[in-house]
Amino acid sequence: MNFAKITLSVALLGALTLGMADDTATQSSNTNSGIDAQITKIQNAPAQERVQLMNQFKEQLANMNVQERTDAIAQMQEKMQGHAQENMQAGQDMGETMHKNAQDTKNHAQDMIQEHQAHAMQHMDQAQRTNQMQAGDHMNYMDHMEHQNDQTQHQNDQTQQNNFGSRH
Repeated sequence: MNFAKITLSVALLGALTLGMADDTATQSSNTNSGIDAQITKIQNAPAQERVQLMNQFKEQLANMNVQERTDAIAQMQEKMQGHAQENMQAGQDMGETMHKNAQDTKNHAQDMIQEHQAHAMQHMDQAQRTNQMQAGDHMNYMDHMEHQNDQTQHQNDQTQQNNFGSRH
């Protein structure tokens, strides 16, 4: 009979221990998923709301036992570090994109400058040719006028000689 009581007591104690362990594991799992949800909410909240949510989280930490608090803080650090790395990668990607856009803009500006310079050179060449043609035309006109003046002078000289010869 004593053996039966001891066996029954051990079995009852084992069942209670397993039941409490299961409750603790369930409670710990619920706490972990609740902490995960809180951390995600804190990460996604706007700055003003983030401060309030963080203060609430700190109050909950204060009410936890040492092990729960340690686990929650470790969980928070792990999630925040992952979030920070994601943000850093996003920042690097944005920086690379901005650098590429700046390089593209610089290349485009250089192309535009070269095109403008080529256009200006063509315009200057055309203007120089026009000026040379006008100068040539002017020189021809001056030569023509000088030639006419020479002919007129020659005719005047001839007329004066004729007039002088007919008077004497």
